[in-house]
Amino acid sequence: MFQQARLVSVNKTTGQYVESPMATALLGPLPTSVLQSHRRTNFVGDTVYPITQINVLPPCEFKPEYVSKHYVAPYTGVSQVFESTVYPPDDTWFRKGTEPGAGNSPVNQKIALDVITLYKKAFDEAKTGGEVVGLHYMEQTKNRDSGSRFLLEMDIMMTDGLVHTSEFVYLQNDNKLCHLSNLQWTPNADVYLVVSLKNLGEWVKHLCYNLEDLYAQTHDDHFELVVVDYDSQDTNVESIMKNSALKRWKYIKKTGPFSRSGGLQAGIDYVTDPNSIVMTIDMHLTLPMGFVEYTRRHVIQGKMGYAPMFFRLGAGYTETNVNGFWETLTYGVYGLYKSDWKAIGGFNVQLFTKWGGEDWDVLDRTLAKGYEVFRIRPPGLVHYYHTRDGLWNTAKSQSR
Repeated sequence: MFQQARLVSVNKTTGQYVESPMATALLGPLPTSVLQSHRRTNFVGDTVYPITQINVLPPCEFKPEYVSKHYVAPYTGVSQVFESTVYPPDDTWFRKGTEPGAGNSPVNQKIALDVITLYKKAFDEAKTGGEVVGLHYMEQTKNRDSGSRFLLEMDIMMTDGLVHTSEFVYLQNDNKLCHLSNLQWTPNADVYLVVSLKNLGEWVKHLCYNLEDLYAQTHDDHFELVVVDYDSQDTNVESIMKNSALKRWKYIKKTGPFSRSGGLQAGIDYVTDPNSIVMTIDMHLTLPMGFVEYTRRHVIQGKMGYAPMFFRLGAGYTETNVNGFWETLTYGVYGLYKSDWKAIGGFNVQLFTKWGGEDWDVLDRTLAKGYEVFRIRPPGLVHYYHTRDGLWNTAKSQSR
């Protein structure tokens, strides 16, 4: 289930692409002449291709009609965030008993074909000397009644070799396609992953192992783990980090009662570069190999934040033995540029002193600033079951 999104698999003996039965069932036969899929491996982490933007389309600007740009009443921002659709259909769908569980909805195949056909036509007319050879991935975000935004990820064979493109385009209602000049993401932006914790030493080890694997497969030198520790007594958290193979990390020790918002804000304050991305994450997660790269694509400075959903596993279940649900109500995994964290005022550490509510408050203020918040289910972003018994200076409490 939790393999990376794909439309085809690869026969390891012949090296040939084989169409996914799930894709055929959901969307019908694949029109390989245009929507050929060469699923890029750097989402899985094996190879990182050069990423570029060729910009063969006429420029235009994106103005999201669903963003408030005014006061958002407390805890109402969740009703102003909309999920995007994906193509090809991914592995986020699962079965819960005999009933199918919700995953990312697929882009209509005709729309996907129209967008790629328009892009390929513009590319051919630009006479770049290259050829569009494969579509990896597409996201559609509807802009109410005036068209749709798409993130297009493709392989382009240029004269000097294969390159991977990843750019935002816009399909207008008159069926014209344009390049979104005001929605540019930064491929090598530093990404700081910030956690706030107390007495979770074994989970710190899990997170370090997870990020060690991510680095080993992607060789991404532009992310850093920031751990804010409220004087854990179960183990020496700083020692765990020192003994890890992580290239970049920061340990911040705090005293006093645990505060999720206070810890995360301390991590945000540690980052001084306004042009870096700060992503708050929860403990008890496994991050997929494309998590950092995917964050960069969906955090746009002064424009857009990123709040991916994660799959919450039930007690005793794992990624290979699945039972649980996609968590649609929490915004605990949340990314903005440092300059935008400053613009919205960061976490309200005076109001939210323990755990709960701080994520919705941040969302409200992000939307009120006029920023969009991108929402999707990334394959492989998994939250393990745990209890809250004895955590965070509390007595026994509800399991989660």
